[in-house]
Amino acid sequence: MPRLVDHDQRRAELGEAAIRVILREGLAGVTVRGVAAEAGWSTGSLRHYFGNQYELQAYVVQATTDTLRRRVVPRVQRLRAQGSPIERIATIVEEMLPLDDERREEYALWSAIVEWERHHPPAGGSVTWNDQRALHRQCVAALYGYESAREPERARLPHPDEQVEFWAALLHTFVDGLAAQIVNTPGEMSADTAARLLRSLLRAVLRARQDRHAHRPEAESAARAD
Repeated sequence: MPRLVDHDQRRAELGEAAIRVILREGLAGVTVRGVAAEAGWSTGSLRHYFGNQYELQAYVVQATTDTLRRRVVPRVQRLRAQGSPIERIATIVEEMLPLDDERREEYALWSAIVEWERHHPPAGGSVTWNDQRALHRQCVAALYGYESAREPERARLPHPDEQVEFWAALLHTFVDGLAAQIVNTPGEMSADTAARLLRSLLRAVLRARQDRHAHRPEAESAARAD
């Protein structure tokens, strides 16, 4: 009796093998020959699933994106009841920083996705960029006293408060820069320094919110006088 093949399982195995290749060699190493060797397959067997390198890499990028979401999202959404608002938000944002082996591995995978998107721009914009901007937008909105968006699609939309959107963009850019320096110049950007700088920026966000509230009564009084 012929052996039944679970094609979904075999594709999943290929995705896992390709992720190992990415971590070792980057996206450029994800070739039909390279992934077949990593998975212990023949190139002919792999071509049964993917006709060329483009199809293989497109599948691998999607599989990598799904893997990262499964790993990172639960950590980001974990309830944090301890500490000040600044500390709770900082520990959420730090899930995006390569501060340990697990997060350095995730940073390498994010980088591979960004490389793919740079050469093959998605029709709806960068998935990676939009996911990360949504996270930073939610964090800033929380510091500004807004409730979190319950639907992921809503979190990806610009916030109606322009100040939230401004600080979310600044935080996103800041965290990207911190992550790059932690990976590329660890001697100059230690985990402790990164943590201190992140909290300094979050305090600036909170001060901006407090300053706006402090000036609002004056503005309202001036408007009534006019």
